[in-house]
Amino acid sequence: MTIENLINIIDAKLTNSPKVTKVNACTIFPSKVELGDLFFADTNENIEKAVENGAYAIVYEGDEPEIKDNEIAYLKVDSVKNASTKLLRYVLTKKESEIYYFNEVQEAMLKKIVSRKSRIYAFTPNSWQKSFELILNSDYDIFITTDIEYAKTLTPNFKTLEESASGYIVHDSLLKTTFKIEKYIYQDMNIPPFFVDDLRKVVPFAKKLDLEHDINRVDYTNLFKPYHIDDKLRVTSRGSTSKVLIFTNSLDVIDNSIEYLKHQGKWTKSIALTPPKTKVECVDRPFWYESIEDAKEVLKKEHFNFAFCYNLKPNDIIQKDEEAKLF
Repeated sequence: MTIENLINIIDAKLTNSPKVTKVNACTIFPSKVELGDLFFADTNENIEKAVENGAYAIVYEGDEPEIKDNEIAYLKVDSVKNASTKLLRYVLTKKESEIYYFNEVQEAMLKKIVSRKSRIYAFTPNSWQKSFELILNSDYDIFITTDIEYAKTLTPNFKTLEESASGYIVHDSLLKTTFKIEKYIYQDMNIPPFFVDDLRKVVPFAKKLDLEHDINRVDYTNLFKPYHIDDKLRVTSRGSTSKVLIFTNSLDVIDNSIEYLKHQGKWTKSIALTPPKTKVECVDRPFWYESIEDAKEVLKKEHFNFAFCYNLKPNDIIQKDEEAKLF
């Protein structure tokens, strides 16, 4: 790409008079820079390393960096992150790649049922820097993000999962669900019932892309991972205790679970443990923990049937002298 075209695409200002007129490739990580590359400097501290590795052009924001080699093009922008997004829009148009928005459950369900990796689609990382690298330097037809605002910045025409496979829930509890999708009934699957609608939406997507998939692979994920425990936080068998810890990294899952329990299990008592100042819509007073020990103390002292542990890991809470097993 020529420097002139790059300036127009990312809305940059050339701040010196370089000899180079074009660049070969692009990266945001200085360690990946090769001779002739364009480097997006998310911090000016990385510029020197990029230059040492052979960068032909530098995109930067803020104060002008020290120019040690005037043959290199220096391009100033208001925001390196925004400039990188503008370049991605251009690249996506050229590649004719599509952007999909999945919610967290749809992402988790697709990852579970697909049995073989595909070169057709990829999930974008949470870091904008890593997403930039993935989209810019790979040849996937479809990029999937769980960040709807990020999807909007990449294209106003991002897609969502609209089609659903036929199906319905046969019977359910919070921890296991029997459901029918298309011709088959799936018995006592390890997902809560409110995941089924999203599962039904990813099935047509998998079929459309001709992905090898199997609904029998559905299982618990980091969005919803339950453990039956005793009063000493040791894993125990189902039926021998009325206490269940549910580990999750989603506040929506906590809300949906508690709403479900209110309608289906009015006898149950639920509590939620979260970091300080975290708001949970369906819980008036969550227990805020400052440390792992705080969380353990709450779980040992409080009476509950279901405890939702937000942003906690099973290995941090479950007693180490017991092997942590799901059901």
